[in-house]
Amino acid sequence: METIILRPENELLKKYVEYFLFLKKSDHNLINYTTFPNSNLCLAIYKQNKVTYVNDGKNNICSIAVGGNRFSSRIYGFHTSPFKVNLQGELDQVCIIFRAAALGAFTGESLDGIGTADRAMEDFLQFKDGFLLEQVFDEHHPVLRARLLEKALLGKLNDRIPYRLREALEHIRLASYSGQDTIIELLCKKLGISDTTLYRLFKTHLGQNPQQFLKTVRFRRALPVLLGKEAPLTQIGLDHNYYDQAHFIKDFRAFAGLAPKKLQGKISLAQDQLAWIFEESKHE
Repeated sequence: METIILRPENELLKKYVEYFLFLKKSDHNLINYTTFPNSNLCLAIYKQNKVTYVNDGKNNICSIAVGGNRFSSRIYGFHTSPFKVNLQGELDQVCIIFRAAALGAFTGESLDGIGTADRAMEDFLQFKDGFLLEQVFDEHHPVLRARLLEKALLGKLNDRIPYRLREALEHIRLASYSGQDTIIELLCKKLGISDTTLYRLFKTHLGQNPQQFLKTVRFRRALPVLLGKEAPLTQIGLDHNYYDQAHFIKDFRAFAGLAPKKLQGKISLAQDQLAWIFEESKHE
């Protein structure tokens, strides 16, 4: 399977879109891959694929086969467990990876309890150009596909992200960058809001409560260090503010399905961006 990751070219759009991901597969080999909870949101667009998605709190499984509507789109995110994909047959998939809360800058819609209907792109983004998907998938070069998507997104950008939420995310970003944990009580005090207001802001615009969001941020901050294999596991846990090794192992098992040591031996990185466990079986 071909995997191409491209960052936005437009400087303004970079504040909202982390990258575009293009997945292409032209054989019938069976592929299983697993990705992990993140603070971003993925808008996945498929061409002639039947997608079945189950998230019951314990299982988080996406099955993709040939068939279905000409185009379909789904929004994935807010996971608390590994995201497992079973893929058989051909695939032409485009993903827009939005930064935390950024989808609201284009839609103004609440993300609390967001569904996974097959028309997420049409329902949430509602681009004026009704032939955008045809244009994107008719263009075979990933860079030109990305430019078409950038132009369409810039045409929808009407930033509605609340100021207080922006402040909260910036504080979390700076704290994470300096290796510090964010404490809910201190964050509320800094913003001058109650914990109830903070909870409502996060659930409405991020789809997660503050505590779960912060746990996800910590996990994603530790993950690339774990991949680097340059520091002892005990040190990685301490450096990322896990109380002790048991806490470190428990959190990683919840987010990744594996303890840190076992995950280290299975996970790989695509284009320095996509952390996943990838397995392919030849078609008999």
